[in-house]
Amino acid sequence: MVYFASGDGIVPVMDQVKSVLPPGSSSVKGVSVIWANSDETDFDIALSALEDEYFKYSTKLAVSCVVESDIKELKENEDVDEALPDFSPGTMAVISGPESFAIEATSVLLMKGYPKNCICVLPE
Repeated sequence: MVYFASGDGIVPVMDQVKSVLPPGSSSVKGVSVIWANSDETDFDIALSALEDEYFKYSTKLAVSCVVESDIKELKENEDVDEALPDFSPGTMAVISGPESFAIEATSVLLMKGYPKNCICVLPE
């Protein structure tokens, strides 16, 4: 699972991370969360809760917080490129955030080899 969020879009992502990585066994082998915001202070919303989940599931959960002042430049952001795993069969990507972010994030995922039918955009 790959979660790509921006702003308050992290809230439903946190709920889903808790659901797919429950205590005990899970069919999910790994989860990557990429949270992009235009300002560092935007991470204050849920950073401590996200850190708590990371410490619980550090062997299955990768978390990357990326600052990008211009959402239209996500494609050129090295941190996004590094944090976003290449597509492999069985991987699903979930995008959560404002519509402009969802459009750009979808474009980034498609460029990285994710098929359209493996990308889910949560309604704002």
